[in-house]
Amino acid sequence: MATIDFKNVQKRYGQFKAIHDFNLHVGEGELCVFVGPSGCGKSTILKMLAGLEETTSGSIEIGGRDVTDLGPGKRDIAMVFQNYALYPHMSVRSNIGFGLKMRGVPKADIDKAVNEAAEILELTDYLDRRPRALSGGQRQRVALGRAIVREPSAFLMDEPLSNLDAKLRTQTRSEIVKLQKRLGVTTIYVTHDQVEALTMATRIVVMRGGVIQQVGSPDELFSQPANLFVAGFIGSPGMNFFRGPVEIENGKAFTRFGEQRIPLGQVPQKLTAKEAIFGIRPEHLQVGETGVPVTLSLVESLGTEKILHFATPKGQETDAIETEIVSDEDARDKKTMLARVIDDRRYHDGETIRIALPEGKVHIFDTVTHEAIV
Repeated sequence: MATIDFKNVQKRYGQFKAIHDFNLHVGEGELCVFVGPSGCGKSTILKMLAGLEETTSGSIEIGGRDVTDLGPGKRDIAMVFQNYALYPHMSVRSNIGFGLKMRGVPKADIDKAVNEAAEILELTDYLDRRPRALSGGQRQRVALGRAIVREPSAFLMDEPLSNLDAKLRTQTRSEIVKLQKRLGVTTIYVTHDQVEALTMATRIVVMRGGVIQQVGSPDELFSQPANLFVAGFIGSPGMNFFRGPVEIENGKAFTRFGEQRIPLGQVPQKLTAKEAIFGIRPEHLQVGETGVPVTLSLVESLGTEKILHFATPKGQETDAIETEIVSDEDARDKKTMLARVIDDRRYHDGETIRIALPEGKVHIFDTVTHEAIV
């Protein structure tokens, strides 16, 4: 196990600055997930850590040792790639042990290490097969086995599950988490899938445009997002947003959602404007006898779970800040809000229901900086 430290790391490609003053400490045995939209710089950071890309400035340390100018082979790390990178003409046994063979490790020691890794990964029955005879999940486990036998100070994983189907991704990500806990090896995992990040990470690093937006546990990022981008990116579906007035009365703050007056509690010191952007997660919206009447434009049924689509109250839409909230591939019409409900009721397109916003679940963001106020 080893700590990993990035100190004022920057990366430029000509005049383009891909990474801006990147500072991060990853503790021993931690599973740290880098997440963000395509082009945010997460894979660039991983490649600089692995020695596959040079840093423009700053330093990188692994286990307290400065590795900034060392080649990949001298950094004591093992990488698992998206495409597995297996040798098709070799058996599973040879693929797993190839790195040890190239380092001149005695055959008896290689066999022992390969057998132990195969047992951990449930690959013992497949050791004499070629990669083409394996499923996608089995091939990914072979790639993991090749990393395990090296006994590195750190694992680096670059979107290792992106080539698997949805069911296999869910199964394999749980296997990786169990494996990482069992081995206790410091791991940095890169993904664009925020569901993977939330379900796997000890800590998550949310990136955008080469800049860290927030670092925290999955619970912290979900319940206390630092800004609009994090709030909109983390969660599935993402947070709803609407503009609203700020009303102060007897030291307490309120806003309005349609005809409903929403209590916000004690007036935060940072809340000085007369208008703010408010956010609430789809699962926190309540369907009942009270609240604002809305007409459902679409009902997505997932069994007992439903996603209800309805129009944002007129004049409170946030489509003007669309690009500040989510990336293009995650964007949705900000004139529409979503409620996530779990019940046995049948909802229909065109039906009118009442939606209430419970006190204590509303997030407040500055209209100019887009930083969280509460």
